[in-house]
Amino acid sequence: MTLTERPPDPGGNFGSDPRPRPGPPPPRAALDRAGRLAASPAWPVRTTWWILAVVIFYFLVELVFGHTAVSIANLVQGLALGSLYGVIGVGIILIYRTSRIINFAAGAVGAVPAIVALLLDLQYHVNYLAVLPIAVIGGPALAAAVDVFVMRRFDRSPRLITTVVTIGVAQSLAVLGFFIPVWMGQKATQLGAVVPTPWSGWAIHNHRGEPMLSGNQIAAFVVVLSLTAGLSAFLRYTRVGIALRASAENADRALLLGIPVKMVATSAWALAGLLSAMAIFVQAPLIGTPSDATLGFDTLLYGLAAAVVARMERFGVALAAGLGIGVIITGSIIRFSDDSVSSAFMLLIILAALLVQRRQMARARSSGEGTWQTVKQYRPIPSELRHLPEVVRARWGLGLSAAAVMLALPYIVGGNNTPYIILLPLYGIVGVSLVVLTGWAGQISLGQFGLVGVGAGVVGGLIADHNIDFFVALGLGVGAGALTAVVIGLPAVRIQGLYLAVVTLAFSYAVQGFVLNSSYFIGQAILPNSSAVLNRPVLYGAIDLTSHTIGGQRAFYFLCLIFLAGSMGCAYAFRRNRSGRVLIAARDNERAAPAYAINLARTRLAAFAVSGAIAGLAGVLFAYDLGGVPSEAFGPQESITVFLAAAVAGISSVGWTVFGVMSLEATVTFGPRLYQVFGPTWASVIPLLVTGPLLLVSLYFYPGGSAQNGFDTRDWWLRRVAARRRILVPSLVADRRADTPAADSEVVLAAERHVLSAGPGVGG
Repeated sequence: MTLTERPPDPGGNFGSDPRPRPGPPPPRAALDRAGRLAASPAWPVRTTWWILAVVIFYFLVELVFGHTAVSIANLVQGLALGSLYGVIGVGIILIYRTSRIINFAAGAVGAVPAIVALLLDLQYHVNYLAVLPIAVIGGPALAAAVDVFVMRRFDRSPRLITTVVTIGVAQSLAVLGFFIPVWMGQKATQLGAVVPTPWSGWAIHNHRGEPMLSGNQIAAFVVVLSLTAGLSAFLRYTRVGIALRASAENADRALLLGIPVKMVATSAWALAGLLSAMAIFVQAPLIGTPSDATLGFDTLLYGLAAAVVARMERFGVALAAGLGIGVIITGSIIRFSDDSVSSAFMLLIILAALLVQRRQMARARSSGEGTWQTVKQYRPIPSELRHLPEVVRARWGLGLSAAAVMLALPYIVGGNNTPYIILLPLYGIVGVSLVVLTGWAGQISLGQFGLVGVGAGVVGGLIADHNIDFFVALGLGVGAGALTAVVIGLPAVRIQGLYLAVVTLAFSYAVQGFVLNSSYFIGQAILPNSSAVLNRPVLYGAIDLTSHTIGGQRAFYFLCLIFLAGSMGCAYAFRRNRSGRVLIAARDNERAAPAYAINLARTRLAAFAVSGAIAGLAGVLFAYDLGGVPSEAFGPQESITVFLAAAVAGISSVGWTVFGVMSLEATVTFGPRLYQVFGPTWASVIPLLVTGPLLLVSLYFYPGGSAQNGFDTRDWWLRRVAARRRILVPSLVADRRADTPAADSEVVLAAERHVLSAGPGVGG
């Protein structure tokens, strides 16, 4: 049929028509495919961007770390090292996509079985391939057990508590990792030893005979790439993988659709355990057997950086980012003999990744982030009972008892131990700053000691070189802490929960490795000379705070105690005023807060400023106490330890947080003195037991922290007081009165009398 012929009409008539008739429209999918093909260039845009990014990255590494860092051998070594961080990042993404939490145990869940397998090879000379099933099976099995027996208990808890639980899991597994080599008879000289493999002797050499690519590196690349590709295929094509992706979008909706969300979460943990175990297993021939089952928080930082670059979504991007991070670490070690610069670079990488990423977040995902800000709140003493004599006496009695213990402590422990207890009120001040920022503002800070270090570093050089006044130093430290906290808090205007926690952790590493390092320009500008000592002053010519006498040590302890009491008083005043109420309101419902003329950005930055000012105050006192600004005193480990103690104690309560932080610090400080009682092995592992198994047990029974137990006991006593006084307190006893049958009958009879007296018109 030609275009001029007319097709038959429904009546069967034929004819000719000069106008062409269009045929049936093509399917919409075909049009979409044709449009994409017509719009796509000959060379894919994404591939072009990847090539451009690799070229820019290569030249930046060469510019910063020198030409040696980009030699073939060093590049291959960096990529092999980075494969571990890429896989850890993939495991972090996997758990985040199902549970919306930071998995601090991403490396630890696979490290324990991997260490067992590697020690069999090292200690008992079992073939490397023969012990492979221990890692392949043990990693998923241990991770699944962690989810079933630990994480499910907290599936409805706030994200803050659940994240703390993962830290407790990592510390608990570190206890196992500590004792496994002892039980297997490994010698101390074998810690970190390189594991032999069947392909250790194979390598590709250049024309000068130098090895460029070894068999162990090839094995690491093959295993890591295979794991990532297999995981992507599993999530895309299997029923469990599809269910996992569905539950990641909205767990409640997935549950209504019949998806077993708990089983899917356990599957995600098992996959993360497999990734971690295999990554450690294939990395041990390159970097040695890990002596720490947690792999250290620096490994976690690198894995988190890779995950953030991948937007917590794309496995391939996380793996590529991990490979690049490995190259940066290798370059830092070659150029500066350590990885301090690479740790500082992580802060820039994370901030840059967050700035360039578009804020495309589904409503379901946004709702999943909400419980980051939800922490346990404790009601004050009811107004009906607050002024009763027994309640007033109890409040004053507890306060005076605590003050008496702290004042008598220097005389209880003796003069030789007084320098150790000075740290207790200083850590308590840091705990107060964490309550303001995390407990009330809902901004998770894993780098609080970074702010303390900034306060100490800014005034350290001024005290040593210019002998500035004590109170001037305090003012400068408070201002430096507040200003730095506001700068770090600027991302909090847009970033919530997970990402802000990663930023503060990276900030803590940057402060320790770069800012407080005299090898680099910032440290050279602000830090005192290595030979300089920060001497404590004599206030008003009468109060001797110097450290060379026991009286001076006690005086400085009492001064720190006064500043702790002042910090707690300022925090209480801040909470009772409008600023504190606005802060709590913005934390609990950030969408409704603007309707009440609450400026979210200003409120969050104010919380950062107050918290940073208190941390800066602690930093100045730390500098005077330590007689200098040692970077190791302000590291990430200290920040995470304080965060753990505050979370276990009850991070929204000032008093309980101070008590918890000081108790944990007392345990850590006097731990070495337990050698005579428990021996060196147990004495060194006690801090791990406190922040690991003890933390899990405490949170298991009291998810709101130890403060929950304390406030429950207080409410029980207040109910007895109210009953004895025959006072009805709705917030305490109204529910119990309504449960009694007599109360039910009285309510029903009163309602009947009211209806009968109102006449027939009631309800009509």
